[in-house]
Amino acid sequence: DALQNNTSLTDLNLLNNDGISDQGMTILLKLVNDVSSIKATLQSNHTLQNIYINPGEPSDPNQKIQTNIDMATDINENRYNPEAAGREKVIQTQLHSVNRVELCRLQDVDHSLFSEIDPLHLPDVLALIGRSHGHGELYDALSSSIMLLFSTVNVKKCIQQERDYHAAKVAEHRAKAEQLDAKLASMGEAVEGNERDQDNEQRSNKRRRKWWWGLWGGA
Repeated sequence: DALQNNTSLTDLNLLNNDGISDQGMTILLKLVNDVSSIKATLQSNHTLQNIYINPGEPSDPNQKIQTNIDMATDINENRYNPEAAGREKVIQTQLHSVNRVELCRLQDVDHSLFSEIDPLHLPDVLALIGRSHGHGELYDALSSSIMLLFSTVNVKKCIQQERDYHAAKVAEHRAKAEQLDAKLASMGEAVEGNERDQDNEQRSNKRRRKWWWGLWGGA
């Protein structure tokens, strides 16, 4: 855990160790590039730039592990911050079918990469694979994720339909509110008209009363 969370140590010298087993080499590989999940890759050590080891017997797995350790530490060295190194490892190993198959075999990982990806993000991931690794890798990724891609289309369609439904409801409620506003405005005009009529009638009654009083007074 200390080495995984290390943010300052750039060189790890293990040359004095008399041979490191394949299991020990695998632990070092997972330290700098754990492919058990995309999250694990992003949380690997992105600070170590050199791991000096005495690999012992030159077995085939041992050499492949060493090659992948060197690849990971080279990425650490060539990237300006841990976040950039983590992203580059995901692109170069998790999103590259050949590299991922080899790393999964070395680390005993057995699950599909695309099972981790939100279907709504899949088109962006496929576009990134195409830009980074070309049409061949894009074709392999499409072949591996075709069912997930279909489910993405279905999810998007469902979301669009739900969005359209609520948008129609909003428009319906807005139209109803405008109708009610028009009724309120009409009622307000009617009330004002009635008040004016009552006021006019009151003034007219006053004038008639004055006229009658004047008539009787003159008699």
